[in-house]
Amino acid sequence: MNSMKNILIFFSVLIISSCAIQSSKTINPEKINSIFSFSEKYAGLEQNNTYQWLGIPYAQAPVGSLRWKAPRVLESDTKNFKATKFGNACPQRESVSIEKKGKGEYVGSEDCLFLNVFTPKNISNEKKLPVMFWIHGGGNTSGESGSYDFSKLSAAHNLIIVSINYRLGFLGWFYHPSFSETSNSLEDRSGNFGTLDQILALKWVEKNIEDFGGDKNNVTIFGESAGGHNVFALLSSPLAKGLFHKAISQSGATRTFTLKESSKFFDNKKSSFLTSSKEIVSRLLVNAELSQDLFEANIAQEAMNEFKLLETLQKVNLDEVFKVYGEIEKSKISGNKSIPRVLSDGYVLPKKGMNYSNSEFYNDVPVIFGTNRDETKLFAAMKSDYSTSLFNRMIIVRNQEMYDVTAEYASNNWKISAVDNPARDMFSSGKRDIFAYRFDWDEQGKLLWMDFSKIFGAAHAMEIPFITGTMKLLGIERFMFNEDNLPDATRLSIAMQSYWAEFAYTGNPGKGRDKNLPEWKAWTKSGDKFLILDSANDQGIVMSDIELKRIEEFKRLYADTRIKKEQTKCKFLANLADNAYEKNALNFFNNKCLKGE
Repeated sequence: MNSMKNILIFFSVLIISSCAIQSSKTINPEKINSIFSFSEKYAGLEQNNTYQWLGIPYAQAPVGSLRWKAPRVLESDTKNFKATKFGNACPQRESVSIEKKGKGEYVGSEDCLFLNVFTPKNISNEKKLPVMFWIHGGGNTSGESGSYDFSKLSAAHNLIIVSINYRLGFLGWFYHPSFSETSNSLEDRSGNFGTLDQILALKWVEKNIEDFGGDKNNVTIFGESAGGHNVFALLSSPLAKGLFHKAISQSGATRTFTLKESSKFFDNKKSSFLTSSKEIVSRLLVNAELSQDLFEANIAQEAMNEFKLLETLQKVNLDEVFKVYGEIEKSKISGNKSIPRVLSDGYVLPKKGMNYSNSEFYNDVPVIFGTNRDETKLFAAMKSDYSTSLFNRMIIVRNQEMYDVTAEYASNNWKISAVDNPARDMFSSGKRDIFAYRFDWDEQGKLLWMDFSKIFGAAHAMEIPFITGTMKLLGIERFMFNEDNLPDATRLSIAMQSYWAEFAYTGNPGKGRDKNLPEWKAWTKSGDKFLILDSANDQGIVMSDIELKRIEEFKRLYADTRIKKEQTKCKFLANLADNAYEKNALNFFNNKCLKGE
């Protein structure tokens, strides 16, 4: 029964974090001989057939007066720095990968800007190896680099892999007008502190990675979920130009938010958020009993001196801020969107957001975009609209057909935003080194009445153990993999690692490193579009020519006889339209469902 409970806890956390995280083993560095970088600046360890340097600081701790500021370069390097354990996670709520100690509202530390380096054991000062730069997922609100083990990928394909921590949540993406009034630095004023952390980490790689046998001129950024979203942001940021040479976004997103909508007071409109900076500050004033209610707090905040306001924000206890966000998450007021997104500040990110129809507005490097076929089943499984929890132990799907239909359209909508649209836009701008995939593996096992292949299928984050090669996912692997499916799943994992590695080496996944896999062709205007990644027990690895467009999906949904009520169809369409920008799709929704309202 405990294992059942763990399953529910695990997937509940994934819902919150929007990513899957691998558990990491505790290392006793005292029992391991030190491995030095070539300059002997860093002392690491040997682990899992790789050399590893863990917990290397790449920026000053963003604490005190540096809270809500762009990251600062370290003032000096330490000789023989002991890099044998992962650094602190950034502040976040408790999760499977990071446990809360004490009674506070959060876990982690503001002193969290650390990175890790994995290398094969045959590194050389002469022959530099490709570098892969991992950005973890977690909705930009949770996660840590220490939860991912890249030793197998590194050792199997002679890759240098760097994984990083970056500021999360309201510490990572938070803009308040006082920032503009109190700083001349465009970086400090941007609000994109988490993005700037990633850029500074890339600059650290450029400066230091040769000390570990890496090629600073061959860096591939890759990330999943929020990490994939951040990959898109780096592709769009002029500040990241030249710092990476290839990019892989796994289940990413391209939407950004303006400074205005991220800071304005909540007014119950679509562009207004309970998590806006002004709303948060007002709630802090009320909770501190400095104002009687939000109305009074709003007036008081507008009258405050900008320097005094910023000083107050930098001194406030994080428990208080997390408490406010917790209160908002529990509220059911419409307009609440609590997951931070990158901000279109006009400096770190273009004011018009992520625009890939013109090559002048993105960093022109070879790219891979991909999603999982059943992305949204991970989220649907924990929603009472679609499923129920029996005795807090089992997930029971109420209506399998509607469950599958909902996931089909929502997951296709995700693919349109994360793959088809950016690929189409880039292709129209003249770009040709675009590669796309869809992960279809859905052969999980069964436990009592729960068929995980039907409940989750090829859900969000399920591709991660295949990329790392660990075939482990927080203990849930015993339900994902069994003696019947593991051999074929492992073969798929080896193939996926081979494609990713070949892309890191050459910018074209082709037939993989050993040139023995089905050819992964680039996106084209007509013909094959993307690679399906599945086990040989199912459809295998094949190219597909299916191209999705939002307007066509909207029309197909509205005509779908499996959905009986027009009200239900419009509810589905409303959810899908929330992240849409295509005028023809939005007009279709308005005409069919709003009817002039």
